[in-house]
Amino acid sequence: SKEFWETLKGCLGHLPARTAHAFTMREVDDMDTDDICKELEISPTNLWVMLHRARLQLRACLEQNWFEKK
Repeated sequence: SKEFWETLKGCLGHLPARTAHAFTMREVDDMDTDDICKELEISPTNLWVMLHRARLQLRACLEQNWFEKK
């Protein structure tokens, strides 16, 4: 729903810019690891860490701002 996407966008805004960009490229734009790593000039391991941290932070943000309000 529109409300969910607005909440997710707000949560992405709380992440560091490169982390939010990496997450968006992976999960929204469905880019593959090699392409993301080339664009951000990072290693696959670094990408994995960034995505892991993003997911943890987004989960906490969504739990607080989306699921608790439902």
